[in-house]
Amino acid sequence: MAFDILCDFDGTISRSDVTDHLLETLARPGWEALEDAWTRGEIGSAECMARQVEFIDASPAELDAALDQVEIDPGFPAFLHAAQGLGARVTVVSDGIDYAIRRVLARHGVRGLALRANRLVVTGARSYRLEHPHAASGCPAGTCKCAVAGALPAAPSLLIGDGRSDFCGSGAVDLVLAKGALAAHCAEIGRRHVAFGEFCELTAELPAIVALLAAEAPRRTVAA
Repeated sequence: MAFDILCDFDGTISRSDVTDHLLETLARPGWEALEDAWTRGEIGSAECMARQVEFIDASPAELDAALDQVEIDPGFPAFLHAAQGLGARVTVVSDGIDYAIRRVLARHGVRGLALRANRLVVTGARSYRLEHPHAASGCPAGTCKCAVAGALPAAPSLLIGDGRSDFCGSGAVDLVLAKGALAAHCAEIGRRHVAFGEFCELTAELPAIVALLAAEAPRRTVAA
């Protein structure tokens, strides 16, 4: 069965939030106030990140060195291989930074995945800005996961995620694989999901997950 997987990156594939790591390692003081404003709900993530990235003061080599400190869930490559073997089209969908995601994945041997994320643009020897090619009108996120999910072809779909940026996208797919805040959110609102902690758990359960997805997809189509 052909199906689509939309997979979050920060805190899901990666062990940590990569943007936070870059800011903590390379940014001038001041970005923290923007983080606080986002936490209070005063600004959206698109505005927050775009303004924060302007605080990064690093050469490309220093940026790469910081990114090379980031680890991923060691079970992700095996999960990816198994999922693709069962017919999955896998897209990384993130409100993070495209260059960072590609760099981290490549260092762990994962290349060629479709990616929807914010675009990092070099503006000087030590400066950068952020663009949002996957934003949507009315959505405060830099990458609107609802819109990405809504543009998928007519096939069963699932989302893998862990946090706040995955909440809206989780309602636009047939099945959710969730951990952290996303798992709590799905449980609170009664959304059908499979809870997990590590990708190795999902790999072991993939046949059952695909069977559940096949059952959920027509049910969701009828409900819609």
